[in-house]
Amino acid sequence: MARVVVAGAGAIGASIAYRLVQRGARDVVLADVAEVASGSTAKAMGGVRQQFS
Repeated sequence: MARVVVAGAGAIGASIAYRLVQRGARDVVLADVAEVASGSTAKAMGGVRQQFS
């Protein structure tokens, strides 16, 4: 039985699961409806740019 279940395996869910394991959490399950990063993460058109100098 899992101690922690993270619902959603996109960028945020995967990051949360990764950080939980880094901090010592055990039995972490990453659950998603379809494939990893197939929801809003796959459809995001964002980018990273420098806004301030």
